[in-house]
Amino acid sequence: MKISISSNRTRPAGKMKAALVTAMLVLFAFAAQAQVGIGTSTPDGSSQLDITSAEKGILIPRMSSTERGNIANPAQGLLVYQTDAPIGFYYYSINTWTRLTNTADIAAPASPVIPSGYAANTNGPAIPVVLNGTDIPFPNAQKLSDGFTMDGTNTVMTVANAGRYQISYKMNTTAALLISARVRVNGADLAGSLVNPLISVNNFASTVIADLPAGSTIQVQFFGLLGIAVLAGDAFLSVVKLQ
Repeated sequence: MKISISSNRTRPAGKMKAALVTAMLVLFAFAAQAQVGIGTSTPDGSSQLDITSAEKGILIPRMSSTERGNIANPAQGLLVYQTDAPIGFYYYSINTWTRLTNTADIAAPASPVIPSGYAANTNGPAIPVVLNGTDIPFPNAQKLSDGFTMDGTNTVMTVANAGRYQISYKMNTTAALLISARVRVNGADLAGSLVNPLISVNNFASTVIADLPAGSTIQVQFFGLLGIAVLAGDAFLSVVKLQ
């Protein structure tokens, strides 16, 4: 934009003064439309305001949450720094104030819950063992996540969902006995779960990984002896879904 001011000696003084004022107003209007550079004489072409410094920053207006809330008709994108809790930068967007967060504001994700079922027998009861098998009850300390249930006798655990499971059990008896222990899934022996000693023992334990269909039932049994087995200490059944 080019502005020229000419003089005319025959022009009255009042008209000359009015022309100068008009020219100054035009210059101010032009300057208001130009880019502004602070610390630079060549502001970036994409910016209306370009502030350049290697040793100082820029301060956004600082105010309390009450003062921020009292801003009338805030513009979309308005930015302020709040000085009281929760301290931080707030911007106005879609008719609400939003705080800019950082990594310290983001809580660590909670550890995933591993589906599992656990039940114990802490009563030390006498178990009448029969040749075809006697189910062991686990009425105590039951921890059953979603998808795991125990029946009313506390001898049958059911898993609702199909998947790969780790099945573990442990039982001790007060006296060494020539009996066997096993896990049965859906009424059939689970391969790898059998403890079938050749001599009398008083501890029985096994861990097996198996693929189970939905709705599978799981039981632990003593079998192979007509007699009484008395549990010593805590016996337990643990089932953990792996996949």
